[in-house]
Amino acid sequence: MFIKKMKSKLPFCLTTFLMPMLFSVSAEAAVVASTNFDGRTLTVGDTTATNLNWTTNGVTDPGNMVSLNASAAGLALFNGNTLTQNMFSPGINTGNQNTFWTTNVSLTVTPGSTVSITDVTFNNWSISGGQGQNNDRRNDFTISLISPLAVQVASVDVTDSHFFTTPGSPLVTATFTTPVLLSVPGAYTLRIKGGDFLGFNETGNHTAIDNLSINGNVTLVPEPSAVLFGGLGFLALLRRRR
Repeated sequence: MFIKKMKSKLPFCLTTFLMPMLFSVSAEAAVVASTNFDGRTLTVGDTTATNLNWTTNGVTDPGNMVSLNASAAGLALFNGNTLTQNMFSPGINTGNQNTFWTTNVSLTVTPGSTVSITDVTFNNWSISGGQGQNNDRRNDFTISLISPLAVQVASVDVTDSHFFTTPGSPLVTATFTTPVLLSVPGAYTLRIKGGDFLGFNETGNHTAIDNLSINGNVTLVPEPSAVLFGGLGFLALLRRRR
């Protein structure tokens, strides 16, 4: 009689244990992906920055970043000295009116995660001859998010003057109007466009970035298999105690 009652209570106990786990989540504002470009692998003439040592949260490793010109052809990266080796510095003079480069960062959400992107930050550098410049240089940027369906879902321009006296000191912040949920399966593309969009003709200026951080909100949901395994363990514990 007692054994029958105990068996009838086990499913209820198991359900009581599992339900909170099934719906429990851990949500936080977070750095979704970041790199400081230190130690990147690059040789003279390379168009691709590799070995970027990404730190990620809720997405897979974005991998390499390719430097592209306005026609989407490969563009060699600066590799003149230690300074330019440890940043993303396409070798194009962007101070000759409406000249720019682009690069893409691949963002694929990991299973069990929900990710939205709120903003992108990085340090702004002006480079000439492999050296940092500090003579009232300016750079413009456009940050876009493109879905796996090749549809642009958000874009923000940062085209104010950015005049500065210390190389690398400006922290550029591009904030989307609303957080962008990465809801379509597959790889989203975060596209960075840097250069002189407004024709101010800042001669001798190569536009570079450093300390790239893609920020947002990450929600982690337990995998069903993990919940089931935990529930079975709980069930076994109950049986042993009975």
